[in-house]
Amino acid sequence: MTRLGNSISVNCAIAILLVGSLYVSTLMWDINGSDSRVADDIGEYQVAMALWGTVHPTGTPLYMLLGSPFVTLLKNFGITTTAGASLFSSLWALGSVVLVIIILFELNVRPYLALLTGISVGMTRSMWVHGSIAEVYSLWMFLLLFVLYMSIKLKCNWSYKIGWLLAFFVGLGCAHHRLFLPVLPVLAVWLWEKLPKGKELIQWLIIAIVFFGLGFLPYVDMIFRFNRGSTWIYGDPGSWDGFWSIFFATEYSGLQGLPTDINEFIAGAYEFFIVIYDEFLLLGIILTIAGICFACSGNQDTRVTLFISVGIAYLIFMLLLPRTKLFEMCAMACVSSFLVVAAVGMNRLCMRIGFFHVLLPTILLVYIVNLFTNNRAFVLDITRDMSGVQVVSELSDLQAPSEAIVMSPWGRRNFALSYATKVINLYPTWDILDHSENWADILVDYPTVFTNVDSIYGFGPVWWKSVLGYQPYINSAGYGWVSISRNPITIEVKHNENLALGKGIYLKGWTILEDSDQLDITLCWQVYDSIDEDYSTFVHIAAVEDIILPEQLLASSDYYGPIHNWHPTSNWTSQEVVCDVHRIVGFSDKEYTHLFAGMYKNLVDGGFNQVGKFVWMHTGDDWKIIIN
Repeated sequence: MTRLGNSISVNCAIAILLVGSLYVSTLMWDINGSDSRVADDIGEYQVAMALWGTVHPTGTPLYMLLGSPFVTLLKNFGITTTAGASLFSSLWALGSVVLVIIILFELNVRPYLALLTGISVGMTRSMWVHGSIAEVYSLWMFLLLFVLYMSIKLKCNWSYKIGWLLAFFVGLGCAHHRLFLPVLPVLAVWLWEKLPKGKELIQWLIIAIVFFGLGFLPYVDMIFRFNRGSTWIYGDPGSWDGFWSIFFATEYSGLQGLPTDINEFIAGAYEFFIVIYDEFLLLGIILTIAGICFACSGNQDTRVTLFISVGIAYLIFMLLLPRTKLFEMCAMACVSSFLVVAAVGMNRLCMRIGFFHVLLPTILLVYIVNLFTNNRAFVLDITRDMSGVQVVSELSDLQAPSEAIVMSPWGRRNFALSYATKVINLYPTWDILDHSENWADILVDYPTVFTNVDSIYGFGPVWWKSVLGYQPYINSAGYGWVSISRNPITIEVKHNENLALGKGIYLKGWTILEDSDQLDITLCWQVYDSIDEDYSTFVHIAAVEDIILPEQLLASSDYYGPIHNWHPTSNWTSQEVVCDVHRIVGFSDKEYTHLFAGMYKNLVDGGFNQVGKFVWMHTGDDWKIIIN
């Protein structure tokens, strides 16, 4: 190898350019829409960093402390806050790749082998994902590798001051994420023989504990953010009870226990090993096992023991605490540690077998290509999911006053809506609140609140009745939206009617809005006496006066119950007017002349009985109801 090829800086630069270009090619540029397990909290970080806010337990204060100014700085250069949040994670993932290379140089691994191993680590599935999204685990991985690098240096050349500095970075890691804790006993055992003895040990430990505690100072920033009145605050970090609740993650206490039975243990172990396989892939598993075997044979470099121990520690952690669902994150630690050891073993093999020195680069390049072809599409499925952007666009359908409260259950939809209203200031006077608020009190100050129809899964009419203590009035608030109110709501329509449909149901009004490839049909119904049956609603369009054959139906919209089943007809009260909004799209290439709307009863055998229907005729620029 040339002097250039032997340079750590050159190898690191090559890795940064290659892996960095891959991360940028799969970077999440927009608000998150993915429902992948690893994407659960992305939207929260995208919003919180932009607003200098706080996040769920344990608060990840270091990530927020460093991330908010980074995102704000990039925003001044025209980079969106969502892209800036992803780039912030990319930097730490690239830093982890660099640290792998530096560690391998420290372990006397050949430069090309160190470079290719570092690139391989950066391209493993979870590392690549976390190098492309706004999540905390790339920083966690960087801190873990940095602490391991300091530890092998400290083992070779013990220093009280460097030991205290190590304690500080360990504290930073634990404060950043409690997933750092499994490495603590490994470090204690690894450095034990180098620690002072007797009274000197006690004195050193006291100072080390102080430095460890200093690593938790980023939590002060969380309190500052609360006191500054950030518009995105999780919990109550301004009170002692609220602060310690976040610090100790008390709301997640149910996830912090051992498996309750052998079935839970086996299920967790199986899921974890599937994740491990997806990280390594078959070729990686073969290379890693072979490399570890050679690294541990003969005159073993004792430093590899540290990395083997770290990998085993996270393996044990995940097997014992499967309910945490930190499979991908623990896999990152296992894969990185084991690949470092495997590189040491392959380096020894090159020294024993001359031709392997020529063959190994080819094998590793094939492995890198294998990682690329298997992982890039997986990452893009997460980062290019436009569901979050779609959620933001749905706000334009909400028919609400200038100041309104929207209930959106905690999760990616809530984050996307909050991003729209708080970060990019789309409908800034609409306040997005999650399900944990006191909605009974809110409905005293705001007679009507709004929610998305999809929240019916877990937060539908039954949930509203339980949290309010009474059955609220439910009505449509635009396509895809529902209004929840203490009093009946009047919906404005273009045409008022009083036409009998059948079964005691009347059409009280309608509006048909036509916009290129989209029809929005608002139908308002009323019963004068309560009914016991549940009816489905439908809207069909065709180019004939009556649909007889299936092929005559051009497009349709059917709801099992009115308002996406939010307000079944059997729940309607006397005189109550219930409006239903149907949307039909995807018919711009078809000529249509008539629209049909009504209700029907689903039968047990799969058939249906029609209650009645109304017919509208297209008059060119408007619609006219046909009354027989």
